[in-house]
Amino acid sequence: MRAWLGVGLSFCVAGAAVAEDKAAPPQSAVESDWAAAARMDIEAIHDTLRDNHPGPVDVGNPAFAEWLKEGKAQALAQAAAATHAGDYWRAVRSYTNGFRDGHIWFGFSKSMMHAWPGLLTMRDADGRTRVVLNDDEPSVPLQSELLACDGKDSETLQRQWVDPYRWNADIPHARNAASVVLMTAFEGDPRKPLACRFRVDGVEVERTLRWSSAPQDRLSSLIDRASGGGGESIKLRQVDGVWFVSLPTFNLQQSEQVDAMRALIRELGEQAETLRNAPWVVLDVRGNGGGNSGWGSEVAAALFGKQTIDRIEGQFDWTVDWRASSLNAVAVRQTAERLEKAGQTANALYFRELADEIETAVAAGKAYVHKSEPARLEATPPTEASPFKGRVLLLTDHNCASACLDFADIARRLPGVVHVGLPTSADSIYIDNTGIALPSGHGSLSWSMKVYRNRIRSNNQWYEPAVRWPGGPMTDAAVANWVRGLTFN
Repeated sequence: MRAWLGVGLSFCVAGAAVAEDKAAPPQSAVESDWAAAARMDIEAIHDTLRDNHPGPVDVGNPAFAEWLKEGKAQALAQAAAATHAGDYWRAVRSYTNGFRDGHIWFGFSKSMMHAWPGLLTMRDADGRTRVVLNDDEPSVPLQSELLACDGKDSETLQRQWVDPYRWNADIPHARNAASVVLMTAFEGDPRKPLACRFRVDGVEVERTLRWSSAPQDRLSSLIDRASGGGGESIKLRQVDGVWFVSLPTFNLQQSEQVDAMRALIRELGEQAETLRNAPWVVLDVRGNGGGNSGWGSEVAAALFGKQTIDRIEGQFDWTVDWRASSLNAVAVRQTAERLEKAGQTANALYFRELADEIETAVAAGKAYVHKSEPARLEATPPTEASPFKGRVLLLTDHNCASACLDFADIARRLPGVVHVGLPTSADSIYIDNTGIALPSGHGSLSWSMKVYRNRIRSNNQWYEPAVRWPGGPMTDAAVANWVRGLTFN
């Protein structure tokens, strides 16, 4: 039950159809009036979050209610000048991004075409913006430095076109990870870089960017590759003598992904002796943005034993408050129905009873349904020795969020495990999402229904590795070579 509740963002996929759908005008009615569409959706986002999200009534987080009001005014002012789909997206996204809550998500219509100039760039640890993918623009070599476009240096471009819409300012290092979308746009958007200067092998060169169409799925795949995610599949593999337990996602939406995870967990059991005698085992969560945290618990149990994982999770306080609203009650009840159809009767009963409690709280004018579940065990260091003779490492990059962080909560407390790589991302204490279609017909909104009260990590807290990645592309070969050279006290 607890593992299912950690699903976080992936829950919005299951719950996105929840809704007393507001009557939406035909898309053609607002298709050419992007300012009207933006205003309509910003107002809907404000009202929906006000009435259904835990944040507006959370006395422990007054900044949420402040941005709910102030951010709306700023977004509406920006929306007034919208003449293109890109303007609409930026106005709405500036509002949702300003909550600094990765579980509030505005999704744009998949039917909208995107564009890219054949290359993608990303800021490195030194703050330089470099070419990290050049599939359709080989004339600009990989690792070339972007200096400026259209008279604006790369830092100005980042501040104008990325930071307000993609970067959670509570997570400073996430700025570099967000920079990978700088060279993307909506098709036909006039606000995109055209004439750019690069430094190639010490020489400055001018390039006119050639923008071409890219469907959303393709562009997402390109961004995943450029940012280091989406490369490896779920599996156990060996690279230059280093064993990698590859966990690029816990968001398993297709049966093939579930089968792959089940196969991995079985293989970890079958290869237990080999792994426990290996000099290096890497728990590799590069690119993992979350999903169902139950998978992380199962992987950890396969490696270290269920008793060890139960001891760690028993030290966590799982107390939560569910926001009481009619819309949330509908979402929870529909979840119960899906679980019942899937044969998960115990979980279905829990959610059916929770829906009843939420409806009762709404009728009584209460803000929350409180679910107290304090830690069962005292927080103590590991008492058992590691079953591994060699070194076990948790390898993270900046993508690690949501259920990936839940896995890190466990992995960092396992006996003998050392956290290496890059600092993780972070997430808010609000979780378990549902969603609605926005009234313009151009997008959807996903929001959290519950708030953790005593989570092991505070709001937007990330994890710093004990040993930092030295820099450069985090390829398998480079990581394996680096791991073999690490020394520990």
